[in-house]
Amino acid sequence: MPTFSFRVVVVEEIDDEGAERLYDAGCDDGVPESGPEGHSIGFDRESATLQKAVLSAIDNVEKAGFETLRIEPDELVSASDIAERTNRSRQSISFLITGDRGPGNWPRPIAGNVRSPLWRWSDVAGWFAEFDGSQSINETEARFLAAVNEILAARRALRPIDKKTRTQLLRRLASTSAA
Repeated sequence: MPTFSFRVVVVEEIDDEGAERLYDAGCDDGVPESGPEGHSIGFDRESATLQKAVLSAIDNVEKAGFETLRIEPDELVSASDIAERTNRSRQSISFLITGDRGPGNWPRPIAGNVRSPLWRWSDVAGWFAEFDGSQSINETEARFLAAVNEILAARRALRPIDKKTRTQLLRRLASTSAA
């Protein structure tokens, strides 16, 4: 069975008692970390699929009483992040971005600024899947992680909205996505 490596970033600090709760909740394959950069549990989880590994880790972490913020590796990536994830040089990625190499049609940045643009990893993975067979990037997994992180963000954003409005919004979104 394959092993998948990822991090579950949580809101709360993980003290010794929290680490015990995580272990008792099934996170015996996770390493909790807390510090000035945030709080997370690094997993090396055996599972049939990444999807099952991530969803079971979220279930375990939340069973232990922690709120999940996001799954890493992060969805937003810089050119340097892309180079690292694809085992290419930063210059090689720059040439792909500008169209000086490769087929062009590089995804548009979605955040950042002119000097430090950021892309969605799932868009970049899709570009590599379509245009560059030399990379072993799993676009389906990248899009799954992006969806999980969007849902986690939406869950937090919906909390302060009154229950009636929240229910209407969720129904509308569910019916739109099903169409």
